[in-house]
Amino acid sequence: MKKTNLKAACLGGALVVLFLIGWESYLRQSGFICSYNDDESLWAATRRNIYQATPAGPVIVGTSRAKFDIDLQTWEGITGKAPVQLAIVGTTPRPVLQDLASDPNFKGTLILDVMEPLFFQPNGSFAEVSATKRLAYYPKWSLSQQASFVINRQLEDHLLFLDEEKFSVNALIKRLPIASRPGVFVFPVFPLNLEYGLPNRQTSFTDSFLTDTAAQAEVKGVWARMGLTSTKRGVGGDTLTNIIRSVAKSVDQIRARGGQVVFVRFPSSGEVWNAEQQAYPRELYWERLLKETGVTGIHFADYPELSRYKCPEWSHLSPADAKSFTKDLTRIIETKTKWSLQNAVSQNIP
Repeated sequence: MKKTNLKAACLGGALVVLFLIGWESYLRQSGFICSYNDDESLWAATRRNIYQATPAGPVIVGTSRAKFDIDLQTWEGITGKAPVQLAIVGTTPRPVLQDLASDPNFKGTLILDVMEPLFFQPNGSFAEVSATKRLAYYPKWSLSQQASFVINRQLEDHLLFLDEEKFSVNALIKRLPIASRPGVFVFPVFPLNLEYGLPNRQTSFTDSFLTDTAAQAEVKGVWARMGLTSTKRGVGGDTLTNIIRSVAKSVDQIRARGGQVVFVRFPSSGEVWNAEQQAYPRELYWERLLKETGVTGIHFADYPELSRYKCPEWSHLSPADAKSFTKDLTRIIETKTKWSLQNAVSQNIP
């Protein structure tokens, strides 16, 4: 390499390093905290743990509500075993349920999050996209991708700018103020200070979001634009019948191998809860689902200890509420299912 080229390369490298140092410093001074990429690799790494699932450490399948509302550390402190968190933001859990049902080696316990607006989406809907991508990725997860994942995990412990969901070029481009137009729906973006993720796929609101009423109002507006406050009746007729039948088939496959399933309806509040009650009446959806699948269901509205919470943005619990919610949920699950969640549950751990 010529001397001139070497100098240029060194100068370019120095500028890149200075830029990254400046970018990292700016993010830290802006109050952001470390958050781990909840990408296909993290999901694949988590899915490998499903074969050790038990009632004390179940597999959790569902939406973002399951990721926010079950505090994995609290659960592990009660039962002695951590759950396997497979919930995926913004997607119906049915594809993952079908995948586990088709896996002859899965014989464990499953907690299934029933968020009606996503759970009862028809086959082929947009709500399946994220789930199908991860299901397709898992069996093809190569050794090089696994090695890259391990290395990246070590870097994510220390560098904020590696959060691709917030600070990558594509993520920042998506934050440009581009309005929807006829035939093109532009998904609204969430506040940058909304949440953070942990390596175990736990998701929680940040402290700054919980004290920022303007940001909370912004997210409520996002839910409205995405239809979560719509009172339009959900799917019915043959579509609903086929959805419930497919769920029943998957549940039967898991049970046939000795596995167990429980449905949980996590809390919502405000306009979202009001809309869900009108769009998805319990007798037509929740009750029918339980009856035709024969699965034990725990609906937050049936228990004072689960229904006492107010979601900051109408749809997910705060970290503090998730801890107490998880304690109460484990006790209710043990009572209703007669599963043994170890003695710790019965000892009323504070």
